[in-house]
Amino acid sequence: MKAARLLPLAVLLAACGGAPPRPASEPTPAPAPTPVVSSAPADASAMPAPAARGKEPALPPAVALMAGLMPLRSTGVDQFRTRHPTYDGRGVLIAILDTGIDPGVTGLITTSTGAPKIVELRDFSGEGAVALTPVAPAGDGTVSVGGRKLAGAGRIGRLTSASTWYAGLLRELPLGKVPAADLNGDGNNTDVFPVIVVKATDGWVAFIDSNLNGSFDDEMPLHDYREGRETIALGTKPITLAANFAETNGVPTLDFFFDNGGHGTHVAGIAAGHSLFNLAGFDGVAPGAQLVGLKIANAARGGISVTGSMQRAMQYAARYAEQRNMPLVLNLSFGVGNEFEGRAVIDSIVNAFLTSHPGVVFTISAGNDGPGLSTMGFPGSADLALSVGASYPGAFARPPQAGTPPAPDVMGWWSSRGGELAKPDLVAPGVAFSSVPRWDTENEVKGGTSMAAPHVAGLAACLLSAMQQSGGGRRVSAADVAQALRASAVPFSGETAIDDGAGLPRLEAAYAWLLAGHQGSTYVTRRTDLTGPDDTLQLFLVRHAAGLRAALFLLKSDASWLSVPPTVVAGARETEIPVTYQPAALTAPGVHVGVVSARNASDPLAGPIFLLANTIVVPFDLNARPMFDERRAIGPARVQRYFLRVPEAGGGATIEASVTLPDSTQQGATARLYEPDGQPFRDAEEIALGRTDPGTARFVVRGEDLVPGVYELDVFAPPLAGTTATVRAALSPLVLTEAAGRIEATNLGVESFTGRATQQLIGAGRTVSVAGRGTPAESVTVRVPDWAARAVVDVTMPHAQWDDFTDFGVTDYDSTGQQVGQGALNYAIGRHTVTVAPSLRGHPLTIELFPAFARDNGAHPWPAEVSVRFLLAEPRPLGDGTDVRVVSGGRAAVTLDKSPGDLPLPEGFTPLVELRVHGAAGAVPDAVRRVASSPR
Repeated sequence: MKAARLLPLAVLLAACGGAPPRPASEPTPAPAPTPVVSSAPADASAMPAPAARGKEPALPPAVALMAGLMPLRSTGVDQFRTRHPTYDGRGVLIAILDTGIDPGVTGLITTSTGAPKIVELRDFSGEGAVALTPVAPAGDGTVSVGGRKLAGAGRIGRLTSASTWYAGLLRELPLGKVPAADLNGDGNNTDVFPVIVVKATDGWVAFIDSNLNGSFDDEMPLHDYREGRETIALGTKPITLAANFAETNGVPTLDFFFDNGGHGTHVAGIAAGHSLFNLAGFDGVAPGAQLVGLKIANAARGGISVTGSMQRAMQYAARYAEQRNMPLVLNLSFGVGNEFEGRAVIDSIVNAFLTSHPGVVFTISAGNDGPGLSTMGFPGSADLALSVGASYPGAFARPPQAGTPPAPDVMGWWSSRGGELAKPDLVAPGVAFSSVPRWDTENEVKGGTSMAAPHVAGLAACLLSAMQQSGGGRRVSAADVAQALRASAVPFSGETAIDDGAGLPRLEAAYAWLLAGHQGSTYVTRRTDLTGPDDTLQLFLVRHAAGLRAALFLLKSDASWLSVPPTVVAGARETEIPVTYQPAALTAPGVHVGVVSARNASDPLAGPIFLLANTIVVPFDLNARPMFDERRAIGPARVQRYFLRVPEAGGGATIEASVTLPDSTQQGATARLYEPDGQPFRDAEEIALGRTDPGTARFVVRGEDLVPGVYELDVFAPPLAGTTATVRAALSPLVLTEAAGRIEATNLGVESFTGRATQQLIGAGRTVSVAGRGTPAESVTVRVPDWAARAVVDVTMPHAQWDDFTDFGVTDYDSTGQQVGQGALNYAIGRHTVTVAPSLRGHPLTIELFPAFARDNGAHPWPAEVSVRFLLAEPRPLGDGTDVRVVSGGRAAVTLDKSPGDLPLPEGFTPLVELRVHGAAGAVPDAVRRVASSPR
């Protein structure tokens, strides 16, 4: 349920998903909550090998192990392993679709049985591709690479009889910033490594001048990783590289595989690490499983997936597992925000893949945009995927203390929620201390639903392994595994199915479910549209997708205002289920969630086979009056939600919302604001409170950013302590609109408005339309003025177009090619800020737009708008202000300064003025809008 469609009670939004139920990207990956751990000294004999130069782990790994910072206890993995030591994932493949996996990291070398941990590494991102050109060795024993002669051609020639060699350059600069792009650890990202590729008797090999001494005499040949699992590390060895070769018509291509994001290595350690940090017993969830590392992401451009990479990687993994007749679990800790949940192209690709591979379990992170409703990211919103939200492990909230029970796990406040869909399916620990490449030392603690998904992938691998060994030859399906995990799960008290799905799974109970002979079922559900504001009957359409088909559904509602027939006979193709609402019980402002669960009448003990989650929001109408909630008590880890409706006529008005902690001694709280499409507020999505006296978070949505619809304001308490907050929200009575070079103020209030308009020069702005050609990156270049302190970059595209992508990179470069900023889109509208360093002033700034289409062959032209605003360090007042009076329902022109000072402007830019109309002090919010003044 996107907030854009959260309207008054007359509109009832029902959520539905596949089998009973976060960004990102990262998605996109989210920052970890700060852990609280003890600082007891580690056992020196158990310490790992030295970390990257000048760095030490976030805390001694032995301490992390003792503190339970690989939170296996949360899902009962520790007890399961004690009872069944061999049911640890052995015999199962886990494919990690991510930023890569560093094969040189301790803990990712062998499985619990001594077998190789990483059996395959393949790059689908192209980030490590080296452009090769034919060369021939010279008679003097040298070979030219990039215009430079290097010695050692004789050594290479002894391995090949071919007269044509291939040369290329591996450059650090395109790989991003230090330290990730510093391949040899010398402190910069400007090195260029010459590479020669030749055909040897045992296949293509690469020679790289790893120490930049101008010779290949001291270098070893590097084969494709699949040939002998060879790797190479340069200089101080901050990162490990592997080679991927392909051949077309006898001509080679070369991709270097590496993890310059750090995310994939961390995820791999959670799923299947064994003896992490060289500590016996420091394991991930399934230490017996083997790993396939599939790099889908360009880390230098913000860790974004690239066109078709998800699709190609999942197909490759399926072929690899089928050829070896091994069970497969896929993990994708990536995603971006939905504009319309369940409609993305990548969702349909995932569903089609899982339909044709019913044995593959696919775990996908839900996203990190919570706790707002309807923030499930794609492809976690795919019907047939096992979508995983995040819990916050108690081990990170409070260190273990003698005589004190461990802190409880709670729902992760950042974890994306469902609304339009009954997702997520499950939650799992969303913070962990895990493996990282050496360049990323100090960042062993990461948090987000990215960390929760591989935990569930490991659980699935353990179940598959257990059934191979004890199940009498029964090879269970993905539907069986998914339902076993859901049936075993325990929900968090006070949460709903669109918050935590079925809850935290319990591994032993899931195994017992499978041993009992239950079979899983997968159903896809959709709702029909209501006929009008007075309609109280919602129809759901239910379709069997995989696993056991039910003949008769047993239905039960958990809400008194929601009723369904006790039984419904399943249709041959599709089943219609009527759900009836009682509006009289739904008048209180806020959110009302009712869930209908369905069981198979032939096996009701197997648990729900699908859920019909019905989400109804009753918003507070800000146009009628301000909202005020004084000293609201919020329990530990609980969320208090406020829904604020802005009428269609309110576009151009200003919202001001504040959250105050009256008592500054409180441990704090956090506030988040969501726009009507479910997107976190573009200017300040999250504000922490309790660090000032009295502690106030203030959100101001200016007129140019206001979107009519329903905003969601969430206040959530820390995990171990409640909080008390006073919340206010109001809409300015004046709507400021800009048209034909003039500003007009419209009074939506019931009384005449009298106030004063003031203006201040805040900088300059320019908007550029971009016509994307398809997959190629597009760029906009502007010159940075000498007076600029910050640059604010907005990228906007049509909302309907967003569903075609899996990611969209936005990266800022200076004139030397160094990155100075990044703001990969998480929705169709994105904003990021770049601090303007003195070296950037007076020089070009290039903004690169890099699309990632979901389908490998699905690229097409795309439009976008790029708005660049350079802001002064301090605004400059313009004039003395003018009086403004507007009668109720009336309009009045507001004069804008046409020549605001002597400000040198880059080409194409116009002055940017902030107009503010003040009313009576404290009575109503000021009306605020930033507008472009006419050029002089």
